Amino acid sequence: MYSKIKIRCGRLIGIISRNLSSAEISTALRPFYFSVHPDLFGKYPEQRKTNEHSLQQLSALLEAQQSNRNMTMSTLPFYLRQKDMPEGNFKLVNINLNSKNVRETVVKILNACDISTNYVDKIPRSAPKSINRDIDFTKAYKEYDTEFEKTVRMKRKVEEKKAITNIIDWISDNSLHGREKYELTSATREQVKSLINELCNIYGIKEVKYDSGWNISHIRGALQSLVSMASQHSKHMKNLKGFQCRTIALGQFTGVSLDGDVFLNIIDVRNEWLSLIKKVSQEDGALTEIPNYEKALSSILRDIHICRRKFMPKVSAAQYCSHLRQLITSIGDFYGSGKKFPESVPESLSKYEIVVEPEAGPLMVSPTGQFITPSSCPADELITFITHHLDEATLLLTEYSINKHVEKKLCKEVKERFGLIDLNKDDSITPGLMIMCCQRLLTRIDKLDTKLKGNILYVTHYYSVLSEGVLCIPWNFK
Repeated sequence: MYSKIKIRCGRLIGIISRNLSSAEISTALRPFYFSVHPDLFGKYPEQRKTNEHSLQQLSALLEAQQSNRNMTMSTLPFYLRQKDMPEGNFKLVNINLNSKNVRETVVKILNACDISTNYVDKIPRSAPKSINRDIDFTKAYKEYDTEFEKTVRMKRKVEEKKAITNIIDWISDNSLHGREKYELTSATREQVKSLINELCNIYGIKEVKYDSGWNISHIRGALQSLVSMASQHSKHMKNLKGFQCRTIALGQFTGVSLDGDVFLNIIDVRNEWLSLIKKVSQEDGALTEIPNYEKALSSILRDIHICRRKFMPKVSAAQYCSHLRQLITSIGDFYGSGKKFPESVPESLSKYEIVVEPEAGPLMVSPTGQFITPSSCPADELITFITHHLDEATLLLTEYSINKHVEKKLCKEVKERFGLIDLNKDDSITPGLMIMCCQRLLTRIDKLDTKLKGNILYVTHYYSVLSEGVLCIPWNFK
């Protein structure tokens, strides 16, 4: 916000100017995007084409107005998908966009679609606002002073009766402590970097990474053990170059991931690490087969995209191939018995994603719109589930595709405005949850002020200050 205050002859004249940021525009228009996004009109090419064209023009208009460039645009048509309307029936709205600035444009869009403008209304006005009235400064100060003292006394009584249960108090109490811890671990972090560089340069390892949940001192200890082991068994370290330059990951299990990364459990003894490195090439055969099996499964499920997710149960490449074969066989038998997809299912499912997990996995649609299936799921049940949940998956995929961009902008804004060293999140925090967390942080910037400057913030489900000074906060803080 930029502001000027001028005082002339006992009269106060204020001018306040505030432009909407890109993140604020994206957040305000999220409900609108969820109603008009072209991916929601896959079966209706005319409506899809109209919305695609109008969204392109709208994007150009918003960009021009943000840059204070003149661009003339009168009316844009949009088809709205509404929950209370039957399948195939849409509401056509023609939005008049002869507005002078971004705020007016956003408000006109929301009003035309009967979407609340509460979020925009709470953002300080961008239009000049003048205050021009006689003021008795002595009287005004006395009134302010009296009210201020009353408020302070009341606030003090309230705070005496309650524990620290809000983020303002918690950060005030812990931000300095976090910065001190971060400085104290700087030498350890430098040692970690040096050990990683040594492993990569001497043994041709592509990358060494580690789970951020581990204490940095434990990571240093594990890397020291790995360097020591590598120097004693350098001939076996050559195995990490056999298939391709490998990535070593210090985590919670020992084995080769589906991407070919060599995972070493940080609490395992060195002999278990060495045993894996000696036989790592045995996993390569299964790794080369994985793309073929995934391609085969995709082709018999109408080109659906086969994916993996971060929280997949840890399995070897050979086990994963077995799971894919099991599901491919089941679907093959489904077709072999004369069955097929219902006619309501599109000929191509290439815009959708499916994750195949072990036999005990769930059958569900993930928060990001992926179909999750256990390898043991009967084909009849899987096809039925996909058929009945295509709309849900479409909406979640669309929401995720929009949210991930909004999340990126908001995270950048939070990092810059609070002066953070870094801002990260737990894998379980979806873009939607991160967006809400960032928005609520920004509404408290006047109270937090510079308290977070020089800190690392980690969004998760609890409050904590890690040993290396990282401040952990819950996404739904109070």
